[in-house]
Amino acid sequence: MSSGAVEDLVVQVRDHYVDQFRVFVAQQRKTCRTGCPEVKFSLPEDNAAFQRLVVVDFVRNDAGPEAVFFEPKNALAFNAIECNIETTKLVVEELQWDQVLIKHDAPQVEDIIRNWFDKWFDVEERRFDSSSDISNCIHSIYIEPGELQVDLGTAPPEAFWELLHGLAAGNANRITVR
Repeated sequence: MSSGAVEDLVVQVRDHYVDQFRVFVAQQRKTCRTGCPEVKFSLPEDNAAFQRLVVVDFVRNDAGPEAVFFEPKNALAFNAIECNIETTKLVVEELQWDQVLIKHDAPQVEDIIRNWFDKWFDVEERRFDSSSDISNCIHSIYIEPGELQVDLGTAPPEAFWELLHGLAAGNANRITVR
């Protein structure tokens, strides 16, 4: 498959997810007097989320804060795709925007992830756009040796590609997305 076709597929997967997310937010707003989508939280010390930061899909606040998590009804299905990112072999077996599992053999990922996270989680909200109905941010990332678990939230496709390119630049020989 051509790299352009792979890029188009990633855009379709993200757009499919965000379309469903927007419907979820509209439904949540109808069920509460006070609520807000995509709220950033700092978690307790014992949580494994990177920098202990996550975005909750929606927080109702009628009788105190209540976190509500979006679970998409369906995801786009496709056959596995193989291509290269420079010299790194990329295999995309499945891609569900809010549950991306990335297996890799990059030796060191902490700096790669830190820089990527700073941009795409956007703690300081430098990329905040008050005219947008979504934050365009990732919702979380968990790091295990040789594995990343990422909720790409409403981040654009560039967030996905920048992460994979960062792993490739970090000497990954193979990246598998499930």
